[in-house]
Amino acid sequence: MSVRSAEVRGRVAISASRPRNAAKAGRIWNSMVVPQSKVVFVNVSKNASTSLKWLTAELSGQDPATFHSVMGLAPTRQQTIHRRASFVDVPKLVDLDEDERAEISPENGWFIFGVIRDPRVRAWSAWQSKFLVGNPRHAWHKFRDAPWMPRVPESDADVVEDFAKFVQALRGPGGADLLNDSHFKPQTQALGESVVPFSHLYEVSELPLMLDDLRAHLEAQGLPGTYTLTRENETPLAVAGRVFGDDVLAILDDVYASDIERFGHLWDFDAVLAKDPTWAKEAFRDIAGRVATGQRIADLALGADRLRDEVRDLEKARRADQRQIAGLQARVADLEAALERRTLRGFPGAVAGRVRRTFGA
Repeated sequence: MSVRSAEVRGRVAISASRPRNAAKAGRIWNSMVVPQSKVVFVNVSKNASTSLKWLTAELSGQDPATFHSVMGLAPTRQQTIHRRASFVDVPKLVDLDEDERAEISPENGWFIFGVIRDPRVRAWSAWQSKFLVGNPRHAWHKFRDAPWMPRVPESDADVVEDFAKFVQALRGPGGADLLNDSHFKPQTQALGESVVPFSHLYEVSELPLMLDDLRAHLEAQGLPGTYTLTRENETPLAVAGRVFGDDVLAILDDVYASDIERFGHLWDFDAVLAKDPTWAKEAFRDIAGRVATGQRIADLALGADRLRDEVRDLEKARRADQRQIAGLQARVADLEAALERRTLRGFPGAVAGRVRRTFGA
Protein backbone atom coordinates (compact mmCIF):
# COMPACT_ATOMS: atom_id res chain seq x y z
CA MET A 1 0.00 0.00 0.00
CA SER A 2 1.28 3.43 -0.90
CA VAL A 3 1.36 6.03 1.86
CA ARG A 4 2.79 9.47 1.27
CA SER A 5 3.67 12.17 3.76
CA ALA A 6 1.89 15.50 3.70
CA GLU A 7 3.62 18.70 2.59
CA VAL A 8 2.42 22.27 2.76
CA ARG A 9 0.74 22.80 -0.59
CA GLY A 10 1.46 25.70 -2.85
CA ARG A 11 3.58 26.25 -5.91
CA VAL A 12 5.18 22.96 -6.87
CA ALA A 13 8.95 23.01 -7.14
CA ILE A 14 10.07 23.26 -10.76
CA SER A 15 12.39 20.53 -12.06
CA ALA A 16 16.06 21.42 -11.79
CA SER A 17 16.51 20.24 -15.39
CA ARG A 18 13.96 22.70 -16.76
CA PRO A 19 14.91 23.90 -20.25
CA ARG A 20 15.49 27.63 -20.77
CA ASN A 21 12.87 27.90 -23.52
CA ALA A 22 10.30 25.88 -25.43
CA ALA A 23 12.37 25.35 -28.59
CA LYS A 24 12.29 21.56 -28.22
CA ALA A 25 8.59 21.36 -27.25
CA GLY A 26 7.44 20.64 -30.80
CA ARG A 27 5.49 17.55 -29.78
CA ILE A 28 3.47 19.13 -26.98
CA TRP A 29 0.04 19.12 -28.63
CA ASN A 30 -1.93 19.49 -25.35
CA SER A 31 -0.88 23.11 -25.01
CA MET A 32 -2.53 26.49 -25.48
CA VAL A 33 -0.43 29.54 -26.34
CA VAL A 34 -1.90 33.02 -25.85
CA PRO A 35 0.75 35.28 -27.41
CA GLN A 36 -0.89 38.61 -26.52
CA SER A 37 -0.86 37.67 -22.83
CA LYS A 38 2.43 35.75 -22.86
CA VAL A 39 0.65 32.75 -21.32
CA VAL A 40 1.10 29.06 -22.08
CA PHE A 41 -1.17 26.46 -20.49
CA VAL A 42 -0.17 22.80 -20.75
CA ASN A 43 -3.39 20.90 -20.20
CA VAL A 44 -3.60 17.72 -18.14
CA SER A 45 -7.11 16.30 -18.50
CA LYS A 46 -9.13 15.88 -15.29
CA ASN A 47 -7.06 18.53 -13.51
CA ALA A 48 -9.64 21.33 -13.74
CA SER A 49 -9.09 21.29 -17.49
CA THR A 50 -12.62 22.42 -18.39
CA SER A 51 -12.34 25.46 -16.11
CA LEU A 52 -8.83 26.27 -17.28
CA LYS A 53 -9.77 26.04 -20.95
CA TRP A 54 -12.64 28.47 -20.39
CA LEU A 55 -10.17 30.75 -18.62
CA THR A 56 -7.86 30.49 -21.64
CA ALA A 57 -10.82 31.27 -23.91
CA GLU A 58 -11.49 34.41 -21.86
CA LEU A 59 -7.83 35.45 -21.96
CA SER A 60 -7.69 35.04 -25.74
CA GLY A 61 -11.00 36.78 -26.46
CA GLN A 62 -12.94 33.78 -27.77
CA ASP A 63 -16.67 34.03 -28.38
CA PRO A 64 -18.45 31.46 -26.14
CA ALA A 65 -21.18 31.07 -28.78
CA THR A 66 -18.61 29.53 -31.11
CA PHE A 67 -18.20 26.62 -28.70
CA HIS A 68 -21.86 26.35 -27.72
CA SER A 69 -22.92 25.99 -31.36
CA VAL A 70 -20.77 22.91 -31.92
CA MET A 71 -22.71 19.73 -32.63
CA GLY A 72 -21.10 16.61 -31.27
CA LEU A 73 -20.76 14.33 -28.27
CA ALA A 74 -20.28 16.96 -25.54
CA PRO A 75 -22.86 16.27 -22.80
CA THR A 76 -23.16 19.89 -21.62
CA ARG A 77 -22.47 23.41 -22.86
CA GLN A 78 -19.46 23.64 -20.57
CA GLN A 79 -17.93 20.57 -22.19
CA THR A 80 -18.02 22.09 -25.68
CA ILE A 81 -14.84 23.98 -24.73
CA HIS A 82 -12.89 20.78 -25.40
CA ARG A 83 -13.28 21.10 -29.17
CA ARG A 84 -9.79 22.46 -29.74
CA ALA A 85 -10.45 23.40 -33.37
CA SER A 86 -12.96 26.04 -32.22
CA PHE A 87 -10.21 28.21 -30.70
CA VAL A 88 -9.09 31.08 -32.91
CA ASP A 89 -5.49 32.35 -32.79
CA VAL A 90 -4.57 30.09 -29.88
CA PRO A 91 -1.88 27.83 -31.30
CA LYS A 92 -0.40 24.72 -29.74
CA LEU A 93 3.33 24.61 -29.14
CA VAL A 94 3.45 22.00 -31.90
CA ASP A 95 1.98 24.58 -34.32
CA LEU A 96 4.90 27.01 -33.86
CA ASP A 97 8.28 26.70 -35.51
CA GLU A 98 11.40 26.23 -33.42
CA ASP A 99 12.43 29.89 -33.57
CA GLU A 100 8.99 30.98 -32.34
CA ARG A 101 9.09 28.45 -29.51
CA ALA A 102 12.59 29.59 -28.55
CA GLU A 103 11.12 32.98 -27.62
CA ILE A 104 8.76 31.32 -25.12
CA SER A 105 10.65 31.41 -21.84
CA PRO A 106 10.15 32.64 -18.28
CA GLU A 107 13.23 34.77 -18.89
CA ASN A 108 11.20 36.60 -21.56
CA GLY A 109 8.30 37.20 -19.19
CA TRP A 110 6.12 34.23 -20.15
CA PHE A 111 3.73 32.63 -17.65
CA ILE A 112 3.96 28.90 -18.46
CA PHE A 113 1.92 26.68 -16.18
CA GLY A 114 0.36 23.29 -15.58
CA VAL A 115 -1.74 21.66 -12.87
CA ILE A 116 -1.16 18.29 -11.20
CA ARG A 117 -3.25 16.00 -9.03
CA ASP A 118 -2.87 12.80 -7.06
CA PRO A 119 -3.04 10.23 -9.90
CA ARG A 120 -5.09 7.76 -7.85
CA VAL A 121 -7.77 10.35 -7.10
CA ARG A 122 -7.52 11.57 -10.70
CA ALA A 123 -8.17 8.03 -12.00
CA TRP A 124 -11.23 7.76 -9.74
CA SER A 125 -12.53 11.12 -10.96
CA ALA A 126 -11.88 10.33 -14.63
CA TRP A 127 -13.56 6.92 -14.34
CA GLN A 128 -16.67 8.57 -12.93
CA SER A 129 -16.90 11.37 -15.48
CA LYS A 130 -16.11 9.24 -18.53
CA PHE A 131 -17.69 5.90 -17.72
CA LEU A 132 -19.85 5.78 -14.59
CA VAL A 133 -22.09 8.67 -15.69
CA GLY A 134 -22.09 7.54 -19.33
CA ASN A 135 -20.09 10.22 -21.11
CA PRO A 136 -21.32 10.06 -24.74
CA ARG A 137 -17.85 9.99 -26.30
CA HIS A 138 -16.20 7.53 -23.96
CA ALA A 139 -19.00 5.27 -22.73
CA TRP A 140 -21.13 5.16 -25.88
CA HIS A 141 -18.54 5.59 -28.59
CA LYS A 142 -14.83 5.18 -27.90
CA PHE A 143 -14.99 2.30 -25.38
CA ARG A 144 -18.61 1.22 -25.79
CA ASP A 145 -17.84 -2.52 -26.10
CA ALA A 146 -15.34 -2.73 -23.24
CA PRO A 147 -16.12 -5.67 -20.91
CA TRP A 148 -15.32 -3.55 -17.83
CA MET A 149 -17.88 -0.84 -18.65
CA PRO A 150 -19.70 -0.13 -15.36
CA ARG A 151 -23.34 -0.95 -14.84
CA VAL A 152 -25.81 1.69 -13.73
CA PRO A 153 -25.11 1.30 -10.00
CA GLU A 154 -27.73 0.65 -7.39
CA SER A 155 -25.43 0.33 -4.39
CA ASP A 156 -22.00 1.19 -3.02
CA ALA A 157 -20.89 -2.38 -3.72
CA ASP A 158 -21.67 -1.98 -7.44
CA VAL A 159 -19.44 1.09 -7.62
CA VAL A 160 -16.54 -0.44 -5.69
CA GLU A 161 -16.65 -3.62 -7.77
CA ASP A 162 -16.89 -1.87 -11.14
CA PHE A 163 -14.10 0.59 -10.35
CA ALA A 164 -11.90 -2.36 -9.41
CA LYS A 165 -12.68 -4.00 -12.79
CA PHE A 166 -11.68 -0.84 -14.57
CA VAL A 167 -8.41 -0.50 -12.66
CA GLN A 168 -7.57 -4.14 -13.45
CA ALA A 169 -8.15 -3.30 -17.12
CA LEU A 170 -5.36 -0.72 -16.94
CA ARG A 171 -2.93 -3.64 -16.83
CA GLY A 172 -4.95 -5.83 -19.18
CA PRO A 173 -4.84 -6.28 -22.98
CA GLY A 174 -6.52 -2.92 -23.61
CA GLY A 175 -4.63 -1.06 -20.91
CA ALA A 176 -2.32 0.73 -23.33
CA ASP A 177 -5.30 2.31 -25.11
CA LEU A 178 -6.73 3.49 -21.80
CA LEU A 179 -3.44 4.93 -20.60
CA ASN A 180 -2.98 6.68 -23.93
CA ASP A 181 -6.31 8.46 -23.45
CA SER A 182 -5.62 11.97 -22.18
CA HIS A 183 -7.84 11.48 -19.11
CA PHE A 184 -5.79 8.51 -17.86
CA LYS A 185 -2.35 9.27 -19.30
CA PRO A 186 0.33 9.66 -16.63
CA GLN A 187 0.80 13.32 -15.84
CA THR A 188 4.57 13.20 -16.22
CA GLN A 189 4.00 12.23 -19.87
CA ALA A 190 1.37 14.91 -20.43
CA LEU A 191 3.41 17.73 -18.89
CA GLY A 192 6.62 17.16 -20.84
CA GLU A 193 8.82 18.83 -18.22
CA SER A 194 11.99 17.92 -20.12
CA VAL A 195 11.02 20.24 -22.99
CA VAL A 196 8.55 22.74 -21.49
CA PRO A 197 10.10 25.62 -19.50
CA PHE A 198 7.44 25.85 -16.81
CA SER A 199 7.40 28.96 -14.72
CA HIS A 200 4.70 27.56 -12.43
CA LEU A 201 3.24 24.17 -11.50
CA TYR A 202 0.27 23.91 -9.12
CA GLU A 203 -1.43 21.17 -7.18
CA VAL A 204 -5.10 21.21 -8.18
CA SER A 205 -6.18 22.30 -4.70
CA GLU A 206 -4.18 25.50 -5.16
CA LEU A 207 -6.05 26.97 -8.12
CA PRO A 208 -6.83 30.16 -6.13
CA LEU A 209 -3.07 30.71 -5.82
CA MET A 210 -2.68 30.10 -9.55
CA LEU A 211 -5.30 32.79 -10.25
CA ASP A 212 -3.49 35.25 -8.00
CA ASP A 213 -0.20 34.60 -9.80
CA LEU A 214 -1.86 34.83 -13.21
CA ARG A 215 -3.58 38.12 -12.37
CA ALA A 216 -0.24 39.55 -11.22
CA HIS A 217 1.38 38.43 -14.48
CA LEU A 218 -1.41 39.97 -16.58
CA GLU A 219 -1.24 43.25 -14.68
CA ALA A 220 2.49 43.37 -15.45
CA GLN A 221 1.52 42.94 -19.13
CA GLY A 222 -0.92 45.85 -18.85
CA LEU A 223 -3.89 43.47 -18.96
CA PRO A 224 -5.61 43.68 -15.57
CA GLY A 225 -8.85 41.78 -15.09
CA THR A 226 -11.04 39.90 -12.62
CA TYR A 227 -10.52 36.41 -13.96
CA THR A 228 -12.39 33.53 -12.33
CA LEU A 229 -12.81 29.80 -12.84
CA THR A 230 -16.07 28.13 -13.76
CA ARG A 231 -16.97 24.80 -12.24
CA GLU A 232 -19.10 21.86 -13.32
CA ASN A 233 -19.83 18.77 -11.23
CA GLU A 234 -18.86 15.81 -13.40
CA THR A 235 -18.40 13.40 -10.49
CA PRO A 236 -21.48 12.79 -8.34
CA LEU A 237 -19.70 10.49 -5.85
CA ALA A 238 -17.17 11.89 -3.41
CA VAL A 239 -13.86 10.06 -3.15
CA ALA A 240 -13.93 7.30 -0.55
CA GLY A 241 -11.18 5.11 0.85
CA ARG A 242 -13.31 2.00 0.26
CA VAL A 243 -12.78 2.17 -3.52
CA PHE A 244 -9.00 1.79 -3.06
CA GLY A 245 -8.66 -1.82 -1.97
CA ASP A 246 -5.18 -3.28 -1.71
CA ASP A 247 -5.26 -4.78 -5.21
CA VAL A 248 -6.64 -1.60 -6.74
CA LEU A 249 -4.05 0.58 -5.01
CA ALA A 250 -1.20 -1.72 -6.00
CA ILE A 251 -2.14 -1.40 -9.68
CA LEU A 252 -2.59 2.38 -9.51
CA ASP A 253 0.73 2.79 -7.74
CA ASP A 254 2.32 0.71 -10.49
CA VAL A 255 0.83 2.36 -13.59
CA TYR A 256 1.28 5.85 -12.14
CA ALA A 257 4.69 5.20 -10.59
CA SER A 258 6.29 8.07 -12.50
CA ASP A 259 3.69 10.55 -11.19
CA ILE A 260 4.10 9.34 -7.63
CA GLU A 261 7.87 9.42 -7.84
CA ARG A 262 7.87 12.98 -9.19
CA PHE A 263 5.06 14.53 -7.14
CA GLY A 264 4.02 11.99 -4.47
CA HIS A 265 5.50 14.01 -1.61
CA LEU A 266 2.68 16.51 -2.11
CA TRP A 267 -0.09 14.14 -1.08
CA ASP A 268 -1.15 12.45 2.10
CA PHE A 269 -2.96 9.43 0.73
CA ASP A 270 -3.69 8.12 4.21
CA ALA A 271 -6.16 11.01 4.48
CA VAL A 272 -7.89 9.77 1.31
CA LEU A 273 -8.05 6.20 2.61
CA ALA A 274 -9.61 7.47 5.84
CA LYS A 275 -12.51 9.12 4.03
CA ASP A 276 -15.81 7.27 4.37
CA PRO A 277 -18.58 9.47 2.94
CA THR A 278 -22.14 8.23 2.53
CA TRP A 279 -23.28 8.14 -1.08
CA ALA A 280 -26.89 9.23 -1.05
CA LYS A 281 -29.64 7.51 -3.05
CA GLU A 282 -30.13 10.77 -4.91
CA ALA A 283 -26.60 10.40 -6.29
CA PHE A 284 -27.44 7.01 -7.77
CA ARG A 285 -30.59 8.44 -9.36
CA ASP A 286 -28.46 11.28 -10.74
CA ILE A 287 -26.05 8.76 -12.27
CA ALA A 288 -28.90 6.81 -13.88
CA GLY A 289 -30.29 10.01 -15.39
CA ARG A 290 -26.90 11.06 -16.72
CA VAL A 291 -26.31 7.64 -18.28
CA ALA A 292 -29.66 7.78 -20.09
CA THR A 293 -29.01 11.34 -21.26
CA GLY A 294 -25.49 10.47 -22.42
CA GLN A 295 -26.76 7.53 -24.43
CA ARG A 296 -29.37 9.67 -26.14
CA ILE A 297 -26.83 12.41 -26.91
CA ALA A 298 -24.60 9.75 -28.46
CA ASP A 299 -27.52 8.46 -30.54
CA LEU A 300 -28.27 11.94 -31.87
CA ALA A 301 -24.64 12.93 -32.41
CA LEU A 302 -23.77 9.74 -34.25
CA GLY A 303 -26.99 10.03 -36.26
CA ALA A 304 -25.99 13.56 -37.20
CA ASP A 305 -22.58 12.24 -38.26
CA ARG A 306 -24.27 9.70 -40.54
CA LEU A 307 -26.46 12.41 -42.05
CA ARG A 308 -23.40 14.59 -42.64
CA ASP A 309 -21.69 11.66 -44.33
CA GLU A 310 -24.75 11.13 -46.54
CA VAL A 311 -24.90 14.83 -47.43
CA ARG A 312 -21.19 14.78 -48.20
CA ASP A 313 -21.63 11.72 -50.45
CA LEU A 314 -24.60 13.33 -52.21
CA GLU A 315 -22.65 16.56 -52.70
CA LYS A 316 -19.72 14.56 -54.07
CA ALA A 317 -22.06 12.74 -56.47
CA ARG A 318 -23.67 16.05 -57.47
CA ARG A 319 -20.29 17.56 -58.28
CA ALA A 320 -19.37 14.46 -60.30
CA ASP A 321 -22.67 14.75 -62.21
CA GLN A 322 -21.98 18.43 -62.86
CA ARG A 323 -18.55 17.61 -64.21
CA GLN A 324 -20.04 14.93 -66.44
CA ILE A 325 -22.77 17.31 -67.71
CA ALA A 326 -20.16 20.00 -68.36
CA GLY A 327 -18.09 17.48 -70.29
CA LEU A 328 -21.07 16.42 -72.39
CA GLN A 329 -22.01 20.04 -73.03
CA ALA A 330 -18.48 20.76 -74.20
CA ARG A 331 -18.59 17.72 -76.48
CA VAL A 332 -21.90 18.82 -77.99
CA ALA A 333 -20.44 22.30 -78.57
CA ASP A 334 -17.41 20.75 -80.27
CA LEU A 335 -19.62 18.61 -82.52
CA GLU A 336 -21.82 21.57 -83.43
CA ALA A 337 -18.75 23.65 -84.27
CA ALA A 338 -17.30 20.84 -86.40
CA LEU A 339 -20.60 20.42 -88.23
CA GLU A 340 -20.77 24.14 -88.87
CA ARG A 341 -17.21 24.23 -90.25
CA ARG A 342 -17.87 21.24 -92.48
CA THR A 343 -21.08 22.82 -93.84
CA LEU A 344 -19.38 26.11 -94.60
CA ARG A 345 -16.49 24.40 -96.41
CA GLY A 346 -18.91 22.51 -98.70
CA PHE A 347 -21.17 25.49 -99.46
CA PRO A 348 -19.13 27.29 -102.25
CA GLY A 349 -18.64 24.09 -104.28
CA ALA A 350 -22.31 23.23 -104.14
CA VAL A 351 -23.26 26.73 -105.39
CA ALA A 352 -20.78 26.59 -108.29
CA GLY A 353 -22.07 23.20 -109.44
CA ARG A 354 -25.64 24.46 -109.44
CA VAL A 355 -24.60 27.51 -111.51
CA ARG A 356 -22.83 25.33 -114.10
CA ARG A 357 -25.83 23.06 -114.45
CA THR A 358 -28.16 25.98 -114.75
CA PHE A 359 -26.25 27.78 -117.48
CA GLY A 360 -24.81 24.73 -119.27
CA ALA A 361 -21.26 25.74 -118.42
